[in-house]
This record gives sequence, C-alpha cells and structure tokens, in this order.
Amino acid sequence: MYGSITRGLVFSCVLLLLLTLGYLRLMNAIGGKPSHGCPKAVSDISKSALPGRYTGTGGMEIRLASSGFRVKSWRYGGYEHGDDSLGSFEGSGTWEYESRSGAEGMQIRLDFFEGPEPGNPDPIAFLTVGGDRARPVLFDDVDPDVCPDIVLTRGDGG
Repeated sequence: MYGSITRGLVFSCVLLLLLTLGYLRLMNAIGGKPSHGCPKAVSDISKSALPGRYTGTGGMEIRLASSGFRVKSWRYGGYEHGDDSLGSFEGSGTWEYESRSGAEGMQIRLDFFEGPEPGNPDPIAFLTVGGDRARPVLFDDVDPDVCPDIVLTRGDGG
C-alpha cells in the first residue's frame, strides 16, 4: 500500500517539475528580449560588414569603425536582468573579430583604452555576432540556453 503512494508521489513531483521547466522555457521564448526571438551566433558575416552604430539595452551604444570603437552607457560584466547597480561608463578602444572559443560563430573582442573605472568589475568585452550581413546584431551571450539581456542592433545608418 505505501509503495504505490510513494510511487504516485514521486511521479507527481517529477511531472510537476517537468511542467514547471516547460513553462519557464515557454515564457523565455515568448517573452525573450528581441521580439523576433533570441539572436543566434553566425559565422558568415565579414568584418567589413560590421562597422556602424549599434544601440540596445538601457541606452547602451557602440560605434564600430574599421579600426576602433566608442561606447556610451556601457555596462560592466556583472550586469544581469536590468540590475544597473554597477552603473555604466563611456569609453573607447580597438576591436578584433575572432572565432568564439569552444562555441560556433564569431565574436568581437573589445580592448578598452579609456573608460572603465578602476575597482569596478571588468566591462562587457565580448559580443557575439548574429543576424545577417544587412542587419547584424551584437549580443552578450552569457548562457546559450537563455535569451541574452544585452542585444544591440545596428541602425539604418550602418
């Protein structure tokens, strides 16, 4: 008698856990950051297609030129889910276009010459490249199973 109650309880708990996980993934999918879905890393965009002005989360902005970049309202690496307690900064530096380590796609590595305040966490310095040649997207790919908090899209000015 007690064996069947225990199995039923275990089954109910497992079912509840699976339903909860499914619900959370569904909410992430329909409530994801960009309305068109989560951006995905790509490898088929050339470096020459990337320069331009990108804007996004919380007023963040990056202007990529062929040899350097400038940022406004840039976040530190501890930024998560709208927590802006670390503040932001303006800065500049150079950037490199490179393969992602251990993952598919390409990324931009930012090397800051000026901007980040000493004593703060490191700034967001790696942006994954997504979208397509006509509309590239840059995003902070912290967890590939979750839509990123930081997504930057290029304006029409390119």
